[in-house]
Amino acid sequence: MPRHVQTPSDTAHTLLQGDRLSRDFTAVGVEDTVAQALEKLRAHPGTGEVFYCYACDPDGRLVGVVPIRKLIRAGPDERIASLMFTRVVKLPVDASDAVVEDFFVTYRFLAFPVVDADGRIVGVVEMNQFVDAFSDTLFDEVEGRVRDEVYRFVGLPEGEERETRPGRMALKRFPWLLVNIAGGFLAATTTRLFERTVAELVVVSAFIPMVLVLSESLGVQTTAVSVSMVSHGEVDKKVVVREVLAASLAGLMAATVVALLGRFYSPGFGFPLALFVAVTVSATLASCLGGVLPFLFKRLKVDPHLASAPLVLAVSDNVTLLAYFGLVTRLLL
Repeated sequence: MPRHVQTPSDTAHTLLQGDRLSRDFTAVGVEDTVAQALEKLRAHPGTGEVFYCYACDPDGRLVGVVPIRKLIRAGPDERIASLMFTRVVKLPVDASDAVVEDFFVTYRFLAFPVVDADGRIVGVVEMNQFVDAFSDTLFDEVEGRVRDEVYRFVGLPEGEERETRPGRMALKRFPWLLVNIAGGFLAATTTRLFERTVAELVVVSAFIPMVLVLSESLGVQTTAVSVSMVSHGEVDKKVVVREVLAASLAGLMAATVVALLGRFYSPGFGFPLALFVAVTVSATLASCLGGVLPFLFKRLKVDPHLASAPLVLAVSDNVTLLAYFGLVTRLLL
């Protein structure tokens, strides 16, 4: 239901008192066929866009709505009664401007029918007649929702922007920083295990940032798609698989470029081959993790926005370093 509560000032200006109520609409009978309804539309083309056809009973009361696109696609002998939506969202003639604006923001329809006290349609009000009035409200609502999504994805808890105490803000953020610290410590340990390789082959260190950033980028991209699906409750396995395959293929292409660049720094083929395999493996693993972890966390009742990205980065970084150092050590030392 609309969220607006009327105040005395809201009722000072209603639809019937303004110029926003349009009489440019087409009403058809419930028992009319599609062919008859289209004929009535042609007979009264109107001056603006037509979004809906309004179905009335023999007494003229509004009982259903048929979108024009649905009417056009239907067979000529089909009855309006079989096509119409019977749960009609309608406005009373004494609705204030504030109520009408709230209807557009709440229901997102292109137009609303307006009925009198007996339920008979007397006109319509279209979105373009109110767009200037409610666009700021709609923009603020969408902007707030997008801001919350971005905050959560980068690790900020819900409601962070309303928190005024720095100490509580720090405590909310700290747990996920521990995940980053743990991942970084494991990466440092992995690098220490291959200290001899790094010492003897300086070029290995030069390519570490490039190898890591590729897997991180692809992992975060796939995570963003999966988290969005979880948030909206629109889980489609085919989309997830397609996203993982696309990210893996992009990783393979990036691995080829990195291997060619590595050839400029190493006379043989061992180092470029190590770069190619390491980037390919890490990119594929990061993509798979990004596609799966958000759904796993959702099942475990953990916020996927907060948990997915840090773990994807930590795991992909360490697997990348293991593959990279291991291959370089075996191929060149």
